Amino acid sequence: MAAIIGLTVLPAGLGAAPASAADAPPPTAPAPLNLTSAGPFSDSFRQSPSLNTVPLHGLNVGLDQRQQGSARTASWTRTSGRWDTASPPDSSYVQVSTADQPNRLVFGTGLSAVMLGAPVIADADGTYTVSTVTDPVVGDTSSGDWASLVLSRSHRANGYVTSGDVDLGLIVTSSGRLSLFHGGGGETPFWQGTVKPADRYAVSLKVSTGADKAVTLTVNGTAFPIAGPASVNRWPSSAFLYLGAYISAPGEITTFGDGTGTGVNVSRIDASATADARRFVDTFDGSPTGTDDGLNDDLSARQPTLVSANYTAVSGAKGLAAGPPAGSVRVNSPDAPNVLSFSQGTAAVRLNKPATADLSGSYTVHVRLTPAVGRTSGTDAATLLVSNASGATGAVDADDVALGLRVQADGSLKLYQGGRTLPLLTNTVSPGSGTYDVSLALTGGTARQATVTVNGSTVFAGTTPAALPRDGYVHLGSQRATPGTVGTVDDLRVSMLGGLDYYGYYDIMDPDSPNNSVDHSAEVASWTNMNNFTNQDLTDPRYAGFLDYCRPASCVIDVSKVVVQPDPTRPGKFRPSPDTPAALAALASRIGANLDKVSAVYTLDEPYYQGFTADQVQTEVNQVHAAFPGKMLAYTTDLYNLTAPVPSGADLVGFDNYCPGRATIEQNLASLQGALASPDQHLVLFPESIAPDPVGCGKATDAVVAGNNADYRAVAAQHPRVVYLQNFRWLNAQQATDMPLTTRQQQHIGRAVIDATPTPAPAGVGVYRPGDHSISQNSHNDVPLGSSGPSPLFTAPDDVPLTGHWQGPGLDTVGVYHRATSTFVLPGADGTTTSYRFGNPGDIPVVGDWSGRGRTTIGVYRPDEQTFYLSDDNATATSHVKYGNPGWTPLVGNWSGSGRTTVGAYDRDTQTFHLRDSNTPGPDDHSYRFGNPGDTPIKGDWDGTGTDTVGVYRPDTQTFYGSAKDGTMAAYSSRFGNPGDNPLVGNWG
Repeated sequence: MAAIIGLTVLPAGLGAAPASAADAPPPTAPAPLNLTSAGPFSDSFRQSPSLNTVPLHGLNVGLDQRQQGSARTASWTRTSGRWDTASPPDSSYVQVSTADQPNRLVFGTGLSAVMLGAPVIADADGTYTVSTVTDPVVGDTSSGDWASLVLSRSHRANGYVTSGDVDLGLIVTSSGRLSLFHGGGGETPFWQGTVKPADRYAVSLKVSTGADKAVTLTVNGTAFPIAGPASVNRWPSSAFLYLGAYISAPGEITTFGDGTGTGVNVSRIDASATADARRFVDTFDGSPTGTDDGLNDDLSARQPTLVSANYTAVSGAKGLAAGPPAGSVRVNSPDAPNVLSFSQGTAAVRLNKPATADLSGSYTVHVRLTPAVGRTSGTDAATLLVSNASGATGAVDADDVALGLRVQADGSLKLYQGGRTLPLLTNTVSPGSGTYDVSLALTGGTARQATVTVNGSTVFAGTTPAALPRDGYVHLGSQRATPGTVGTVDDLRVSMLGGLDYYGYYDIMDPDSPNNSVDHSAEVASWTNMNNFTNQDLTDPRYAGFLDYCRPASCVIDVSKVVVQPDPTRPGKFRPSPDTPAALAALASRIGANLDKVSAVYTLDEPYYQGFTADQVQTEVNQVHAAFPGKMLAYTTDLYNLTAPVPSGADLVGFDNYCPGRATIEQNLASLQGALASPDQHLVLFPESIAPDPVGCGKATDAVVAGNNADYRAVAAQHPRVVYLQNFRWLNAQQATDMPLTTRQQQHIGRAVIDATPTPAPAGVGVYRPGDHSISQNSHNDVPLGSSGPSPLFTAPDDVPLTGHWQGPGLDTVGVYHRATSTFVLPGADGTTTSYRFGNPGDIPVVGDWSGRGRTTIGVYRPDEQTFYLSDDNATATSHVKYGNPGWTPLVGNWSGSGRTTVGAYDRDTQTFHLRDSNTPGPDDHSYRFGNPGDTPIKGDWDGTGTDTVGVYRPDTQTFYGSAKDGTMAAYSSRFGNPGDNPLVGNWG
């Protein structure tokens, strides 16, 4: 491979580290994980007041004794209960079993709330019921103060009854006034009623998720049948329960529970969704308010897990990238509420983060498929597949499919790999109700093991002909054969997703100055989902209470002070503690029910720097795993020990190296990857947050640190095994003022992570082959997607292929410019083409979104004038821009990230790109030297940031190189095509 002048060429991706096969047992088919555990739940609040001590105040103490039901115990999270802040009040505001109010949940002073750490879900009959006994103001029956019961799809809500994220909220006043609210309605309830004032109110709220939208509220034996408001399509099938209080007078209290064993009862909770930080669930509950028919609406609300992800609608058919028929893919449509539905033709959606293997080497995907609603016969089909390609079309019989199942309405089954069918244990299952619970369990790499179950029956278990991916892209699809039928998908669950799943801060609560053991997590709650509570002495009761405020599976605890002790022979260094196992066991016991708040356990920071041996590091990891089974374990090394052995059993592996630049980060990441104990370990990066404190940042400015944070996000986009950005550090709220650019950048990145904001897919590449007029495409992760065969668009050897989204936002497709007639021919969504004559002979075609409307239109560059003529309507020149010098090659792109395509040019003599951020004459806004003599200039959004950067195609090696934002390194490379091919770059999905 020829070198790029002045650049560091890095690996295109982090490959799997080789694992030793010595003495390995023969591989066996993996058992699908149970991702759907559920059952009834109750919390009696019955416990001795002696357990009500500072700082926990009994809230999450003794849950294994006071909670009953077939579901697991579920802890409570303290929330603000307010509309105006996410910061919860002091723990004394909410207590369990006080001396004056034993065996009750007690609220005192102002506003506050608590959230149950597992969502309420519907029973088989489509309903769920929550019941409790409450006294809104103890000793009073005339006040307007109230107790509240809130159901919200969001696990990040504050629990205030009229907030916009509330699906159904109930208040019961001391005087017996009842009100029901639906989010966004402000202080106006959609229903009101009254009951006779009483000392306490026995409340039951039964919610139907069916078309009737029925709510049955029963208070002290009086039943109120209520219909949901017109703004509700269906009540959600999954919602988090918040209990709260509004108290206006000092000394008043609100209670839940009757004091004799009746506390709060729930007909059914989802015990799986929040039990593990690695899980992913999509209920598909929501409102179709977005531009993509609800597909990516309300993701962080309808996905009750810590991890969220978005989707791309694709064709579901073999061939080149294309979108599905308009309106064929919807979420929560009026005709198919609370599900993903397919109404016409063939279509599919891709989950844009890959399913990924954890340290077991396997992953499980579960989903509920209905090939044709209301039918149990015919050839209508639903598909679930895992693809090797990040930009696949979702066709179950395509070459890129690692494993795909097709289920017909009549129960017929077909299993595919790489375009071929695999033999099944049975080719049919009973259609039953027409809905099929499907699970795929895959062991990645050369083990080639898979298990497929349908409605609980194993239909395949064993070795597949080809290797299975450790990171595979899940597609859900439908093949409509009968007009008027609708296929649906519901309850998607994945054991773990790759890609950037977690975002937060190291040092969110530090015992040292200036943090002084203040919990600052509420300050960053709107853009983080996993924070590290550093160096806490969890044996000190003053600090143990912070876990009460953690959302389920969202907090990283640091056990450094438990596993080491100062080394008297080396000042400032540590050595292993001799009583580590006992100390860890005592810590786990002390945390107790709050263990479900813990996402990961952070071991001793940089142990090799402390002088630990590899054996000592491994021993520590083993001891932590033994004390905290089922929790992820985080391990960080230092810059000087990147190639030291990484302990097996470490789920999340990282290093810190502040302000070195992207090229060094990529190189160090590759070095660390080479030291991994298992290819199934995942990676963590530590972007800097403050300057000049981190070692290596020197006098770095706020702007420099903000830019570095963007680079870390770009690195993560290239490597799906990087799952966590843990920023170093967050000291207090003043940080947002001291480092405003960095804070805004972190807020932007973090919100995109936790809300699963749809972002552009990193560019893929392709080629046009003049010899046979064919087009071939390659996904960003370097998996071939397919070829068109001879395309009728092309008629002459000098035709110019073009890529764009011609009808509006969506996937790119290929059009053509005929030089002989100065004519653009662009494909439509329905397979037709439209011709536009524009420009003069000798012009060079360009295409782009000149006005930022989301649609690609045409233009030309006139070399003899060095002038761009750009059209917004494919007919007239809306603007003309003189730019460049004679002999330069035109290149246009979204250089500023504004969404507008602007002009640029490439000087082949000096391999220099000259770019403008506006379509106006003027000096360069950016100028980079990139590439070698003889290269062809290209551009693409290589990192999926929404900003184009330059690149080159090297014809002699058929290799694409995509530049980082500043032109100093190749962020992406891919070898694809044959000699004589013309390069293409586009968003294939």
